[in-house]
Amino acid sequence: MTTTPSNAGNTLADRLRTLPKVELHNHLEGGAMYPDLALRLAARNGLTLPFDDAESAARYYRFSSLDQFIDILRPTVATLTTAEDYADAVERQGIEAKRQGIAYHELFVTYGLVSRRGVPWEAVVEGLEEGRRRNAERHGVATAFIIDLDRTLPADEALAHVNLALAARERAGIVGLGLDCQEAGYPAGRLKHCFAAAAEAGLPLTAHAGEDGGAASIRDALACGATRIDHGVQAVEDPDLLAHLAERQVLLTVCPLSNVALRVFPSLAEHSLPQLLAAGIPCCLNSDDPPMFASDLLTECEAVAAAFTLDEGTIVGLLRNAVMHSFQPDAAKARLLADFDAAAAALGHGRG
Repeated sequence: MTTTPSNAGNTLADRLRTLPKVELHNHLEGGAMYPDLALRLAARNGLTLPFDDAESAARYYRFSSLDQFIDILRPTVATLTTAEDYADAVERQGIEAKRQGIAYHELFVTYGLVSRRGVPWEAVVEGLEEGRRRNAERHGVATAFIIDLDRTLPADEALAHVNLALAARERAGIVGLGLDCQEAGYPAGRLKHCFAAAAEAGLPLTAHAGEDGGAASIRDALACGATRIDHGVQAVEDPDLLAHLAERQVLLTVCPLSNVALRVFPSLAEHSLPQLLAAGIPCCLNSDDPPMFASDLLTECEAVAAAFTLDEGTIVGLLRNAVMHSFQPDAAKARLLADFDAAAAALGHGRG
């Protein structure tokens, strides 16, 4: 039920900031690349980037497709080389999370983006471990990681990355296995053996699908055992798939402003989110690579609310879905859900 708010803020973002939120779709390699950090890491590693300040970075961070975005991303990813680089990137994500009132986030880490130039896995693990320690102790943010397989990797190399992740899962806070990079031409099924190995070891599965590869890519990811779908917005092409996602309550981690920037949809008004919600599919909002799309979780919430005339209670419900479908341990999830519901009740959105 909805009651009269008891502590209204000035804006929707002000009010939503009071909720202990969860973000499930944010990439370390792009999501931490705010121009100041990217330039600092580049200087540390003797590299030159195609921009030299925030203004020129904004011009550089312009995309017309997913494949072009990945090409533009590579120079900034090249600044991640040492454990210190990774720790600084993770902490930058923690600083941004704290600013928005995000209590827990799961960051995608794609080792395939750096392994081919010889970055040691141990350096990545050490950086993730240090970064999540800083976030917990300095910023009060719980950080976990999903190791995303670069879907263009050879099958044996991808499996090796799964085994590395499994060996480091406790130390580095790895809570899931995912899949990203070019969708077109690289179906999830070609790495089905990797998903099977992770599932056998008890690691939850998710996958980027239905962003650039159509509804068929979502079906393919589900056949590999994914219990969450990252993006998934092209599910509307297939009514039977919509019904399946709703029946199974498969969460879609939707990133509306990223989808518009990458031309998945011509405009936010034409985004499929209202159709997904009408079909009864659980969705949550996310920022994908926030500095590259001039976004963050609160901005996504405000944009979606305005574009589709969604009331605050609906936005709160989308945020609650992220808590419910996170890969954190059950006890931690229950505590955070109780805190979230108490904060939502203070805004006038009680459950019952």
